[in-house]
Amino acid sequence: MRFNIKLLGFLKPYKMKGNFIMMNIKDEIVKSDTGERLLARGLYIRTRMQEQYDSKRLIAKHVTQEYIKDFDAVLLDAGSTAEMIAEEMFAKRKFLSVLTNNMGAYAAYTRATRQIDTGESNLIEAPSNRGNELLVTGGRYVEIYESLLGEGASTSIKSFTPNVIIIGTSGLRCEEGIFCHGSEESAVKKLLWEKPADIRLVATDWTKIGKRDAHTFAPIEQLGVNAKKAVVVTSEPPRSEYKNDTDRVKEFENQIRKMKKYNIFVVKVPLQKIEEKEQDETSNTTKVDKNKSNHAKRKKA
Repeated sequence: MRFNIKLLGFLKPYKMKGNFIMMNIKDEIVKSDTGERLLARGLYIRTRMQEQYDSKRLIAKHVTQEYIKDFDAVLLDAGSTAEMIAEEMFAKRKFLSVLTNNMGAYAAYTRATRQIDTGESNLIEAPSNRGNELLVTGGRYVEIYESLLGEGASTSIKSFTPNVIIIGTSGLRCEEGIFCHGSEESAVKKLLWEKPADIRLVATDWTKIGKRDAHTFAPIEQLGVNAKKAVVVTSEPPRSEYKNDTDRVKEFENQIRKMKKYNIFVVKVPLQKIEEKEQDETSNTTKVDKNKSNHAKRKKA
């Protein structure tokens, strides 16, 4: 499946240590290389992308490296962190089947395939989209969240059988539940919460843990119901916050301890660990590609 769309307005791919990683935030309105005006992102998603950008990028890397394997069937939620995860998945994994109501993920797919088209992938022999399949739900497009909601979205999700489910959240408190910002979002998120899967994973930066928002859609202690493994991937608070906002950090750590009592595997992603692992993966991939290339040359000779 291949999509040729121009949906993205304020994000642009960039390189980090020679590999395609994520994107830089640009102006609200941009133009293509031919001067064509591209669609701008909405204010809500643009604001969310800018908040805790580095933390979300690291969460996306960790989720892809540790929980997404080639050939997985992934059910992906809407939201800014989920979009970053989508871009990592499509750039780093092969032969995925991904269902989402996240139109940002739809754009992430084209960014990742475009990067492979321009030769910036380490893969020598692969389809131009790495063999990944993107399935977009039906439903009514809600511009503020850049997602598809309503009965059409729910019907698509009910018929999909994932082994990994990734859920985003705008707040999480063990005493009260997991939160989202919009009332229509909660119906779709409840489906993601209830479907059977091997892994049900909540991806959220540290500022959302201990925070409330407008609507709860599930109790955190039920994250592992109908799932073999329940995971929360978040980020470490910056060192400065341990001095500047001690109470906020204490509440974050308190919530983490409570989640672990529910047999939820909690990961606090540190910057150094991710960068080191990425360097190792890049080195290993380069070695494999060189071996393939040398083998091909010997066969020709």
